Amino acid sequence: MTIQMRHCVRAAQRGDKIAAEELIKAFKPYLHHQAKKYQRFYQNFDEALSTAYHGAIDCIYQYDLSQSETVTEMMVASVHNHLRRESYSRTCYYQRVEKTIMENDTLTDLPEDLISPNACPERCYLEDEVRTQLYWALEQLPELQQTFIRLHFIHGYSYQQIAKKYNLQKSTICGYIKRGLRNLKILLEADGEAS
Repeated sequence: MTIQMRHCVRAAQRGDKIAAEELIKAFKPYLHHQAKKYQRFYQNFDEALSTAYHGAIDCIYQYDLSQSETVTEMMVASVHNHLRRESYSRTCYYQRVEKTIMENDTLTDLPEDLISPNACPERCYLEDEVRTQLYWALEQLPELQQTFIRLHFIHGYSYQQIAKKYNLQKSTICGYIKRGLRNLKILLEADGEAS
């Protein structure tokens, strides 16, 4: 079995996905056992299992075929180390968060890295509102202004590319986009005053 595993590792390292899948399949019971063992450090079993699989994949691609340790020994060590390292860092992180939130029975500020700015519900709501208003105003523009603005600002076309696509002068495209932006500003200001 050891020689067969070494051949599978060699094939996987050369890009054979089926060989990698066979190796993972051979260690699947062990990976599940280890994930259950470390599950308490994760939000759910799937996260722990994902870390175990990550350790297995790392072992496959970093295994040195000239070393004396067997594939099984290296796999066990790699999976164990990944889960141990990840659970330790999660424990430290949650202790830091807990300490920051509650100190001396008083609520303190949350750590800055707890929620990314993009995940803030209020920010997401406001960005969605702005996006909705912008698309509404864009729909109110004449067809060519709307088309050229979409091509330039949303799809990243240059004025030259748009001009070539529509057989127009670059200055004509520039004029349509400037008028469209001016009209957008007027529509958005009017909508803001109406709200």
